[in-house]
Amino acid sequence: MSELRFDQVTVRYGVGRHAMTAVDTVDLTVPSGQVVGLVGESGSGKSTLARAAVGLTEPSAGQILLNGKPLKYRTGQRRPLQMVFQDPYSSLDPRMTIGSTIAEALSGFPGNRAEEVVRLLGLVGLEAERARSYPGALSGGQRQRVAIARALAGRPDVIIADEITSALDVSIQGSVLNLVRSLQRELQLSMLFISHNLAVVRYMSDLIAVMYLGRIVEFGPAEQILGDPQHTYTQELLAAVPRRSQ
Repeated sequence: MSELRFDQVTVRYGVGRHAMTAVDTVDLTVPSGQVVGLVGESGSGKSTLARAAVGLTEPSAGQILLNGKPLKYRTGQRRPLQMVFQDPYSSLDPRMTIGSTIAEALSGFPGNRAEEVVRLLGLVGLEAERARSYPGALSGGQRQRVAIARALAGRPDVIIADEITSALDVSIQGSVLNLVRSLQRELQLSMLFISHNLAVVRYMSDLIAVMYLGRIVEFGPAEQILGDPQHTYTQELLAAVPRRSQ
């Protein structure tokens, strides 16, 4: 288990008058073995923060720390943070079999890679035979399970899940969320779970961070944020969640 911390992280795009601040001096901690739900509407900076964490975007200021040490990504080394993206189809190479896709992420694995691929497929609820399939032969839910297996193949300290059910049919979103929550508990992973859907964040998270215009405007235990929101934006998000009719 590992702690992920964002320390005054800022991400800007462009220069001069055309510069845009997507993430603005964010302080946020994902405690060891817990799930932090990061919620906010589209354009709030959630995905930019996630991309900065996994090295896809360079912070303009601040630092990102894992267990108190600045994260540094070097070619050929294990990546301690793994990300599961929103669209499972675009994140998988359509020319590679599922088995090859997962095996590729097993760089440095000391054992039998074929056996490990089968084990990982089983972890995400897929049959061993799926290793020979191509992404185009799978449903959206199955492809997202493959993406999760590939992330786990990297033996990560922290998983970042970015809107992982928003591209899926409503009928299968629940099963994927149940899988992720079960794996997080079983493997004792630290997780940053990103969604614009407060109902989903409520289901998944120990702690909730609310992001608005690039800033974290509220953070705390899930029951506290949901039961007694202090920021106007959080109150508006809660008011927009559909309620069951009596």
